[in-house]
Amino acid sequence: MLEGKLVKLRALEEDDLQTLKAWRNSNHMRKTTREYRLLDMIHQQNWFNSIHANYPPQEIMFGVLDKKNKLIGVCGLTYIDWKNRHSEISIYLSLTNWQRTKEAQDTVNLLMIYGFDELNLHRLWVEIFSIATENIKLFEQMKFIKEGKLREKLWRNGMWYDSFLYAKLSTKYRHEKKN
Repeated sequence: MLEGKLVKLRALEEDDLQTLKAWRNSNHMRKTTREYRLLDMIHQQNWFNSIHANYPPQEIMFGVLDKKNKLIGVCGLTYIDWKNRHSEISIYLSLTNWQRTKEAQDTVNLLMIYGFDELNLHRLWVEIFSIATENIKLFEQMKFIKEGKLREKLWRNGMWYDSFLYAKLSTKYRHEKKN
């Protein structure tokens, strides 16, 4: 278990899948993520099995617990490229306006500690759609650098939205840790 100031990260359990399905099927979450269809338990079970099937893993996912050990979210490192030492950060908390919370910052911080210090990754990145302005604010606050824009990548609510790539390098992370 990884422990921060406000949250703990633990391995996902099969018992979490029903809760994760409800979160992933919420209009708010589907609006700002790659997922466009409603998920059922077969999808959830297949996803859960797939994250445990590969070695080395291509995804490492965690349940996010609050101080009372209640599951409040899910996060992890996805699209892990072990040769080139980079990974995407994935995060969702069930809290209202979760991106503005200290729990969100603590979760991203734990993922950076795990990715850079434990796994020795060099680059952590996140793809954020322009419709998710609060996500952009969170990662800018966490000092991720905007690296690029993919025009009109997401179709939602009858409109096209751009995608932004943000990243942090291990060198910048280690420099920030010293200061």
